[in-house]
Amino acid sequence: MRAAALFAAAAALAATSASAQMDQRTPAILAAVHQQLGPTGFGARATYAVGFSDLNDDHHAEAVLHLAGPDFCGSGGCTTFVMTETEAGWLTVGRITVSRLPIYRLPMHHDGWFDLGVYVSGGGFQPSVRGVRFDRGSYRSNPTKGPVVGRLPQEATVLLPATSEFVPVGQ
Repeated sequence: MRAAALFAAAAALAATSASAQMDQRTPAILAAVHQQLGPTGFGARATYAVGFSDLNDDHHAEAVLHLAGPDFCGSGGCTTFVMTETEAGWLTVGRITVSRLPIYRLPMHHDGWFDLGVYVSGGGFQPSVRGVRFDRGSYRSNPTKGPVVGRLPQEATVLLPATSEFVPVGQ
């Protein structure tokens, strides 16, 4: 009886995690990223986690899509896309390399967009959260070049926690 209850709880948790990832906007976001990736697309074993937050105070949530898999990860981390919805569809406003989870929305603004806090480690870098600024129309691509966020501000919000559930692309 106890095993059945544990199984039911685990199944409910898994269903909740998967449904959280499959927001109604997610298929369009994945399609927009796939189009940018070209003919090879996501590759065979790509997985993703996605979070939503208003990053530019326009009262519409942007998407932060963290991709994992052999085509998107290296010793320094994986690739994160920051997407905003326009009349023409989802547009990339950042393609951040060597990123790891967690990813935060920081309270500082640059060019009208909130800075992101991206965890970096590996590839010879000390584990730390680095600030990623919006500059000249997009988020900077390399978080290792950003300033170390020594202590997260109280107003920082988690966009993608380190415990995010990853969903295979195509599910």
